[in-house]
Amino acid sequence: MNKNQPNNPQNPPDSPPPRRRLAFLNWLKPHRSPQPAGPAANTGPQTHSSPDDLEADYKPLDFKVVRGVLGWMSPFKKQYAITTLIGLSVTLLEILTPRYMEQLIDVDIPGKTWNIFGSMLLWTAGILSPAWKQHLLNLNRTDRAYVNIVLTILVWALTMGIALVLQRLAIWYTTLIGQKVIFNLRRSVFGQLQKLSMNYYDRTRFGRILTRGTSDIDSMSNFIVWGINTLVGNLSLMIVVAVIFIIMDWRIALSVLWLGPVLYFMNMAYRRKVGGAWRRVREAYTRVSTNLAENISGMRVVTAFNRQDQNLDAFNDLQEHNTANNLRAAQINGIYQPLLNVVGFVGRVIILLLGTYLVFHTSRDPSSRPMTVGELIALYVYWDWFMGPVINFGNFYNDTMMAMACAERVQALLAEKPQVADQPAAMLLPHISGDVVFENVVFGYDPAKPVLHGISFTAPAGKTIALVGQTGCGKSTIVSLICRFYQPQSGRILIDGFDLRTVQGESLHRQMGIVSQNNYLFSGTVLDNIRYARPEATEQQVMDAARQLNAYDAILRLKDGFQTQVGERGSSLSLGQRQLICFTRAFLANPRILLLDEATSAMDTATELLIQRAMETLVANRTTFVVAHRLSTITSADLVLVMDQGHIIESGTHQSLLEKQGTYAALYREFTEPS
Repeated sequence: MNKNQPNNPQNPPDSPPPRRRLAFLNWLKPHRSPQPAGPAANTGPQTHSSPDDLEADYKPLDFKVVRGVLGWMSPFKKQYAITTLIGLSVTLLEILTPRYMEQLIDVDIPGKTWNIFGSMLLWTAGILSPAWKQHLLNLNRTDRAYVNIVLTILVWALTMGIALVLQRLAIWYTTLIGQKVIFNLRRSVFGQLQKLSMNYYDRTRFGRILTRGTSDIDSMSNFIVWGINTLVGNLSLMIVVAVIFIIMDWRIALSVLWLGPVLYFMNMAYRRKVGGAWRRVREAYTRVSTNLAENISGMRVVTAFNRQDQNLDAFNDLQEHNTANNLRAAQINGIYQPLLNVVGFVGRVIILLLGTYLVFHTSRDPSSRPMTVGELIALYVYWDWFMGPVINFGNFYNDTMMAMACAERVQALLAEKPQVADQPAAMLLPHISGDVVFENVVFGYDPAKPVLHGISFTAPAGKTIALVGQTGCGKSTIVSLICRFYQPQSGRILIDGFDLRTVQGESLHRQMGIVSQNNYLFSGTVLDNIRYARPEATEQQVMDAARQLNAYDAILRLKDGFQTQVGERGSSLSLGQRQLICFTRAFLANPRILLLDEATSAMDTATELLIQRAMETLVANRTTFVVAHRLSTITSADLVLVMDQGHIIESGTHQSLLEKQGTYAALYREFTEPS
């Protein structure tokens, strides 16, 4: 099926079987991505089922993909290292909180002695004023406790204040770096899309291409911005807390160490389940967005044929599969996260039971290592700090699976090799006169199904060549090959004796102009669109080109003349007005080879006559290829090539072909004689 044709709503290529109501429990089952229907047979570019369309349903975390993501981030590795160090500093400062709590409970509140901060205060007072030091030494136990508590809280607050400032700095700097990576990635994707050949766009749906540069990159942003900090920060926190556990009390540490293997195997099981789930989620979302984009693009056709209800059913069916896949991923996550909380609760119970026993036992047995209430509270808090990263890793892995599923798609796009590319030794095409020669050219959009069979002809410079024939005979394909949108499977195409394979594409396209029946306009003004082929052209040059084409008065009649906003794809203009602007744009470029592909098919009679009057002047000293069903536009051509099923069956001038009484003469009579 040609990608420009709207989908059949009753059987859209990416849709599952006919819609049916799904029970809630069935939604929780993993749903495979529905298979697209086979392409319709025609001679134009096909929308084939490609790796981009039929992606693998499940693949575990691929470290090749991870390396690719890290490669995108590598230009900023120094900046990431700085933010990681800042993050570690914040962690080390915040991790002191349980120790402050321990000190408050075991030292400050009892007030038996000065705490470390009180001792520092006494030392400082002794240097500044012995009287102050003596006054502090004379404080009773209660007052000393108050001073200890105030000093600990002040130092604690200072520590948290420094951590807060560093944290704000880390957030700002990390976000800045991450956004730079995303900016570069979007630029790379857009640049790659500019380089890819037409065959990529023939086989890949518009919605998928749009998703690669938008939502797929958005889904990677969380990993790109916070991935390294999350991984290093949480891993460091777990290691530091584990060391603190062992230093504070090895008995408590050993009592909860057995939960480590439990967490490991839980994570392995979760990883296998959630990886495939998130890949299916992304695939289902892409299918929904693709269907939405295609229906919006074809809304005129949808409305004209009253297909709104059928399209809604097809869209809702894709939505059901999308919802089912999201529910499946949520179900897996909904099992894993509570299990982590259970493990955390078991650890708390162990710490409280064993810790309480040790507090009572060691208080009665001076020979054993003592444990205080403050230490028990600190260990209890540290356990939560240990489990926090474990839970964070669960969420982080969720984000990572989503990011890797998207990264895999983006990397596949960036790895795509253009079918048509300049050779390493490609030469700069000099200024050409416009001789075009086809030598036994064979070409097919699918190499196994040739569209052109041994095409050979010579188009002298400055001449007008008309290509006529029934729809699908290969006329537009010849134009595409001259533009080097595709490469022939065999044979050669020469321009002024230069094989198109050996020249730089940019130097070729600078000397070509094309107007097709699609008459694509970009958002902006009429002036901007005409100047698209020559951005350096002055406003006067644009107007002169419009006058040459006899389009000047027609453009001035628009709402704001040359400053009229054309709307998205020229939606605010009529078909004839859009076509006229496209003609002016092509002629402003002053190409040596002009290609008119069904260029007058969208014009009314008055506009077509306007163009025809300008044609004789505009095609002078310029090689022009004209593709048209309407024979009235090609009667003055220097050479007419009549095509049928990829073969040139007749060639000559309009008059000579009429005299032959062959296919061309029959087509001409069909056009001119009343029915």
